[in-house]
Amino acid sequence: MLPFATRNRKLIYTEGGSYSNEGPAEMISKIGKSTFKLRRIPIQAKCFVFVLLIICVYLYGSIYLAWGQNRLTSEDFLEVHKCPACYGQNFCFNLFDNQFDLSGISKYKVFDRINVKNVHYAKHKYQGHQIVLKKLGHDDEIKIIDDRLCKDSFRESGCDLGKRMAVSKTAKDIHASGFLPEHLKDSSFMFFCVTHKLVDRVMDRYPVVGSKGDHMPLDDKLQILYTAQVNPEPLMLSTFPASEGWPFPEYYGACGRYIVEEYSGKPLADFYDAPFEKRADLAYQMIKMADRLTSDPEWNLYWTDLSAENFAVDPAGKLTYIDAENIVVADKQATKIANKEHWDELSEAVFVECEEGITDCLSFDVSLMCKHYMTDHNYYAVCRNMLSRYADDRVNGGIPHLLHDMPPHASDDWDLDNLLNECTRPHQSQGRIKAAHKLLHALDNLRNLPKPDAKAKHGNRIPHI
Repeated sequence: MLPFATRNRKLIYTEGGSYSNEGPAEMISKIGKSTFKLRRIPIQAKCFVFVLLIICVYLYGSIYLAWGQNRLTSEDFLEVHKCPACYGQNFCFNLFDNQFDLSGISKYKVFDRINVKNVHYAKHKYQGHQIVLKKLGHDDEIKIIDDRLCKDSFRESGCDLGKRMAVSKTAKDIHASGFLPEHLKDSSFMFFCVTHKLVDRVMDRYPVVGSKGDHMPLDDKLQILYTAQVNPEPLMLSTFPASEGWPFPEYYGACGRYIVEEYSGKPLADFYDAPFEKRADLAYQMIKMADRLTSDPEWNLYWTDLSAENFAVDPAGKLTYIDAENIVVADKQATKIANKEHWDELSEAVFVECEEGITDCLSFDVSLMCKHYMTDHNYYAVCRNMLSRYADDRVNGGIPHLLHDMPPHASDDWDLDNLLNECTRPHQSQGRIKAAHKLLHALDNLRNLPKPDAKAKHGNRIPHI
């Protein structure tokens, strides 16, 4: 047997290609020298290594937890405990029953830091269809509303709204006098022209488990009020549902401070380089939307915010308006009361030149929307902000208008460029609506042309305005 000292020595391969013996004393000496070198590292470098280690541990933990825990079953994530200061609870069972899984980067909590819009995507575990979960605002925006409600509840900022909202000044007033237009007035664009008829429609179609209308529980009324103040999109989607032909996503419901709606497809901006026939089809659908929002026998819905990010296109090519936050709702019958002498006259939007370097400067007068049976604002918004040359932002590094680089047959045979200009800046009374209807005819033909150079035949050409 070898001596102890020899047995504990280690053969080290040297640069010269030979082996040398190293005992415990030599190893301790080298460890001491390494420790001394480590101490000589600048404090900034040590801090950097420490922070990097913390980030690695955090990322690893987030990824590990993402695979082991479904956040959609967590009441804390959904903030259900804050109800009735929330958007509803009718969809909670579907989430708590573990039917859906977050997908994409939404699955990882670490990315919540950069997801300032608080929009998440998920899939049904068994059926595979996608859904979108929205918190309806940035955290800072929601906090402002919460603090305001705390004040109405005679408490300081950061109070427990789950307990305090039901005993707030507004809640007591609703309990005593009922849910009135005054409670929703000016809370958002949706209720700028609010009437009793609109409030009744919202309550009748609000997705709840219990009673509706006059017998609706106070908590549900407070949820409607809270939703209106933060973002009325779920109220728009339930009050004017896709099942009745309104151009919005299907609304499934809410759980705490998240709403759930259908996934409507890719953003419209992804199609700005598509063949002209495809873009003509999307433009056709967009004008049809404007027509639908304006021609309903009872209601007018007016866009106040229109950009490519407000639209989505599904695999079948269907266009949907996915951001229903900034829409004015006007009761057509109520306009007669608000403007008895001129209520049935068409109110025509006034074109406004944008300042240099700006393309999105859509102007409107909400008071006129409340006083006239109809305005041509929706047609103006589509042509001004989406389809005409006035919407082209390539000079500033942005995207072009949807119908950019139109082929000669579109301009020559169907007078498309001139119709878009007339829709944006009409030269005659009611010229915008006339141009919009002719645009529908022209785009319907252009989207169905078998070849890019196909000519309009048999007298289908549109005369110049």
